[in-house]
Amino acid sequence: MNVMKKFISIICLFLVITSTYSQVVKGLNARLFHIVSTKGDTIYFLKTDTCLTQKKPTILFCQGSLPIPLIIDLGVKKFIPSLNNFDYKELSKRYNLIVISMPRTPPIVKVENLNKRYEFVPDTTKQLKFDSLYLQDNYLENYVTRANSVLTYLRKQKWLDNNRIVVFGHSQGSYIALELAKQNPSIRATGYSGGTPSGRFSLYVRQQRRDVITNTITAEEGQKNIEGYYDTWKSYCKGIDPTEDNADRAKAWLSFSKPLWNDLIHLKTPIYIAYGTEDLASAEGCELLPIYFEQAGKTNYKMMPLVGCGHNFEEISPEGVSNYDKMHWDDVMNGFVKWVESL
Repeated sequence: MNVMKKFISIICLFLVITSTYSQVVKGLNARLFHIVSTKGDTIYFLKTDTCLTQKKPTILFCQGSLPIPLIIDLGVKKFIPSLNNFDYKELSKRYNLIVISMPRTPPIVKVENLNKRYEFVPDTTKQLKFDSLYLQDNYLENYVTRANSVLTYLRKQKWLDNNRIVVFGHSQGSYIALELAKQNPSIRATGYSGGTPSGRFSLYVRQQRRDVITNTITAEEGQKNIEGYYDTWKSYCKGIDPTEDNADRAKAWLSFSKPLWNDLIHLKTPIYIAYGTEDLASAEGCELLPIYFEQAGKTNYKMMPLVGCGHNFEEISPEGVSNYDKMHWDDVMNGFVKWVESL
């Protein structure tokens, strides 16, 4: 019976992908892969070096939100926005570093075809109007399905060490990395960075209470705002989408707002938890995790708080201003790799 199940699983994995190809990106030491699944989904992913002969361990980096392309073409040069904050080139000497495209987003886009925030929009005269197909496909389960398709392909490649695959997710990507680790016991370790264990929508309610405590708004205003958010949440639960052009659909809000406490506590895979202490959206939840972990007997974790830093590990001044010239992404990624290698 087990043999038959294994055979069926192999056949299903084979059917996930119908065609693939890769190309070296000119002007960038990277290779772009293209996968078409049997469902007709097109998935692009990037390998941050071009070598297909050296067998190396692999880091699948799950990027944050918004329709930002894998590669931005500035004309004189190209860069990888999701990895540009740390020294990915040095890391690529020892690891296959993989990052997957956002859904329904071209993998390489000239800067003039992006809005001012480097997001892809079909019409740049409408800076905040995202592609409707992107909004349709922007929900957790879809990201996980796409990533699993990429992992299925990667595991068949001779240049990948199947015993040393890890995932690292930042912000929205932390939800994806955690779910991948749950579904793939062979993943050796997980990086959970800038995540919100209580779920995305909870941030809005919690912010109101902070604003009341700091006298930014009155207690009455805060309560009224919270009740307004309750009404918004009820509409999402009924499947009613927001009307704004660039707003996430109800399906996205529901998928990224699931509380993750139990998933984090009971995850068998070792987990590395990074957050900026000034990023209250993440810090308020992440700094409680060791309490719940130890109570549950969980010891396979590593905490990485970046003191005085914000959501993207940028230093925050005493006045609350982000200094993006002083970022600590290298500390986070180097710490993650060192921890993984010590397991």
